[in-house]
Amino acid sequence: MKRIFRRLVYASPALLAFAALAVGAPHQKEPFTLTLQVPKQPLKAGMPLVLRLTVRNTSDRAVHIPLIGMGSEVGKVYQLHVLDEQGRPAPPYVPPPPPKGTHRLQIGMGPGIQLKPGESLADQVNVTDVYDLSQPGKYKVWVAEPFYRGPHLPNGLVRSDTITVTVTK
Repeated sequence: MKRIFRRLVYASPALLAFAALAVGAPHQKEPFTLTLQVPKQPLKAGMPLVLRLTVRNTSDRAVHIPLIGMGSEVGKVYQLHVLDEQGRPAPPYVPPPPPKGTHRLQIGMGPGIQLKPGESLADQVNVTDVYDLSQPGKYKVWVAEPFYRGPHLPNGLVRSDTITVTVTK
């Protein structure tokens, strides 16, 4: 009996650590944060809404930030979300067709960059390239970015703070 008790006592820290990993894995701390800067003034309907976004590495290792684009037109693509005052998604922006005889450029993947622990990246998100904010009102805006957790875990999702943007006539 003593031998069984001793084995349980010696094995329990390992079992607790394993259980904590298994239970805590989906709730791991996100490796980075996303912070949107609130516009200082209301937006006039029909004007572009470009928000400043800060990506900060909060982990203890480098974080890979993939980039999309070609040449000097390289940037980051985020999951952008905009809701109107009723909580419905804002209407999408539909760009005008390109002039006759021109072609749209295909976008490829860039190599990306590495953010060291504690480093941050300042970026811009043009909301009106994705959503039509031509109607006056208040809109809630946030961005999200998936991240890789590991080979046997679902990807995580980091969500920014939610800001309110007022559009006036």
